[in-house]
Amino acid sequence: LGEAGRAVGGRQNVAIGGLGALLGSLLGGGGKSLGGAVGGGLMALLGALAFNALKGSAGHRAMMPVGLLEPQTPQEQAQLDENSELVLRAMINAIKADSRVDQNEIERMMGKFSEAGIDDEGRHYLMGQLRQPMETERLITAAEGQPELAAQIYAASLMAIEVDTPEERSYLDRLAAGMGLAPQVAKRIEQMVGLHIQ
Repeated sequence: LGEAGRAVGGRQNVAIGGLGALLGSLLGGGGKSLGGAVGGGLMALLGALAFNALKGSAGHRAMMPVGLLEPQTPQEQAQLDENSELVLRAMINAIKADSRVDQNEIERMMGKFSEAGIDDEGRHYLMGQLRQPMETERLITAAEGQPELAAQIYAASLMAIEVDTPEERSYLDRLAAGMGLAPQVAKRIEQMVGLHIQ
């Protein structure tokens, strides 16, 4: 990741319970910590995708997304925590996009977190969230005016599902448009995560 490949290390246990374990997985630190090497964290991967997808976009100067660089201030730390939670919620929301929670998609998402060391409490939290109503508008509002965050949320959503139903494709289109992602940026992200969907 070049400049983006610096470690996020040095973080302590700032979150408790299932959400903390899941956020730790996103950041590469497993269930006991919200730290670890950036290269192992989903937030770092999403940050790199966002940076590269937005780079060179008309009228946009690509900024280094939160998650690629070690937080230097309490404000940056808080922003990273907030963005991590939004990414997690985006993945859960995407799984519910076609009005049915597909077992393969659950296993796909659980697999990502299991590799990063999620514990039983984290699994319980995740399954509980999968039963909650969708919160698409919250995600759209949170990403308003933040193209880097919007790109991360979109990439995370793509990673969470197979995109094999019209409802999922429609959801992704609505999400991208609502967050203000240009069609060419959304397509670039899809290509980067290995999806070739119509």
